[in-house]
Amino acid sequence: MNSGKIASALAAAVLSGSLLLSGNVDAASPESSLLEQIRARYEGIALWWTGNDGWLIKSGELLFGIDVDLETEEKVFPPPISAAQLAPEIDVVFVTHHHGDHFNGPTLKTLAQKPRCTFVLPRTCLAEAARLGIASDRIVVPTPGQAFDVKGIHVDPTHAIHGNQDFTVLTREEDFVYSIANNCGYLFTVGGKRLFQPGDSVLTEEHLNLKNIDALFVSPTVHNMYIDRSMILINRLEPAYIFPQHFQTYREDPENQFWTKGYPDELYLRLSKDLQQRYHKLKQGQIFVIR
Repeated sequence: MNSGKIASALAAAVLSGSLLLSGNVDAASPESSLLEQIRARYEGIALWWTGNDGWLIKSGELLFGIDVDLETEEKVFPPPISAAQLAPEIDVVFVTHHHGDHFNGPTLKTLAQKPRCTFVLPRTCLAEAARLGIASDRIVVPTPGQAFDVKGIHVDPTHAIHGNQDFTVLTREEDFVYSIANNCGYLFTVGGKRLFQPGDSVLTEEHLNLKNIDALFVSPTVHNMYIDRSMILINRLEPAYIFPQHFQTYREDPENQFWTKGYPDELYLRLSKDLQQRYHKLKQGQIFVIR
């Protein structure tokens, strides 16, 4: 499809609303606050996008988060909930790796001030966690390839191989080999569903060997899987629900676009009609319920 046709199709899709799909909500009004929605009960699994790779997911009475970054610095939009509001509610927070837009120190420090939350932190995050005062007995340390259970969630950690500019692998950091060995994506089994968060990662054979994925979080950015490799993953896994992430969260400039700029709409247009129906681009703070 040439660029003119893509632009026309994209404009039509945006006008029709087909790029912003939401799940049915029967337990809380979409107009209610995110905190009120979190406290409501749902038949199924409720989830909210908090920006970047950040998600809040509720199954029954259990609320857990992934890469929750609720600071406002350099953000396009203010976060849909504050860390102080979330701290008494959240049971587990998972972090994929040590970068500040995923392991957000101020957010995690605030969550740690209440006794409820358990922290799942890769080894690359432990030194900073200690500086933040997160007690070691509240931390679970994941290892790629070694499954574990925490508060009723079955977790299969996967390797996350961080990308960089120009579709390269990030090797400029001093401990990049250590990071490759320890940073994680997560396959969650909860509420009878399997949800996969690759984290910041290029496409790997490990991803393509996954089976029976109900929900996939995908990052169509230059430093992750972009459009073409995101398509490969989606076409291989054929998940029932596809959620783009890592876009329209941080202010973009020419130096940071390789990680701040996502291409969720371009990815949507390249999917089959069947997979487009499974694709749900959420606004920050918008609820979606998987049944």
